[in-house]
Amino acid sequence: MEGGNRVSAGADLGGSVLTGTLGNPSGILAKQLGASLFKVRDKCLLYRMDGSPVDPDMDMKVETAFNRLLDKASKLRQLTGEVAMDVSLGAALETFRQLSLAFWDQDDPYDMGGDHCFLPGGNGRLVQALADNVPILYEKNVHAIRYGSDGVQVMAGSQVYEGDMALCTVPLGVLKSGSIKFVPELPHRKLDGIKRLGFGLLNKVGMLFPYVFWGTDFDTFGHLTEDSICRGEFFLFYSYATVAGGPLLLALVAGEAAHRFETLPPTDAVTQVLQILKGN
Repeated sequence: MEGGNRVSAGADLGGSVLTGTLGNPSGILAKQLGASLFKVRDKCLLYRMDGSPVDPDMDMKVETAFNRLLDKASKLRQLTGEVAMDVSLGAALETFRQLSLAFWDQDDPYDMGGDHCFLPGGNGRLVQALADNVPILYEKNVHAIRYGSDGVQVMAGSQVYEGDMALCTVPLGVLKSGSIKFVPELPHRKLDGIKRLGFGLLNKVGMLFPYVFWGTDFDTFGHLTEDSICRGEFFLFYSYATVAGGPLLLALVAGEAAHRFETLPPTDAVTQVLQILKGN
C-alpha cells in the first residue's frame, strides 16, 4: 500500500498472522527460511463506541461470566446427547448464534500452541519461497480430474495435464459447488465431509496513515458495540506498524457483518472505520 509523502507498507490480502507456532507448518517453514517472527503482544485494549476505554476490571468480570456460560453449555451438551447436534449454541448462549451446541469447541484439541506472530513482509514470503523454481500456470480453469492406478489427468479447457498424482487444494466452496468433476466420483465419506463441513467469512479493511496515532505499546485493540446487529463489525484492529514498514492499521469484520460488508462500497467501509477511530 502507498500513501502520500512516500509512505508505504506491506499488507496481506489473506491470512496475516501465524496463530500458534508450535507444530504450525507455516512456523516451521519460516524458521527454515531464517525469517524473524514478531510475537503479537498480549495487551489488547477495549474501547466503547464513544472512544472511551473499557474498565479492565469490568472486562475481566465479563470474561469470567462468559466462560461460566460456556461451561454450562458444555454440561447441557452432555445432558442432551445427540439432540445437541440439531441445536444451535445460540439456543443456550445467544452470543454464538450460528454455532452448533454439539460442535462449537470441536477445534480446541487441535489448536496450535505457542505465540501468535507476525511475519515481517507478510505471509506471501512463504508462498514465494515454496514457489521458487516451480513452474506455475495461471488463468487455467480446471473442470475435471481423472484419477486411477495408472496416474491422474487434470483437464483445463482443451488442455490435459498428466502426472503420477495430484494434490487438490481448491477452496471448500469450490468443492461444494461441484464445478470440478472427479472421475471416478469421490468416495461417499469425502462427499459427506464436504457437505457437512462449513466455513466462515472474515473481511478486513487496511488503512495507511501518515503516522502512528494509536500507540506503540500494543499490537491489537478492540471495539465494542451496543447493537447486537452490528456484532463482528470492525470488532478488532491489528497494528502492523512494527512489521509492515509503515503506519498500517487493519480492521477485521466477522460473522454476519462480514456478509453485509461484501456489498459495502470501499469508501463507505473506510468512512465507518474512521468514525470508530474518532469515537463518533
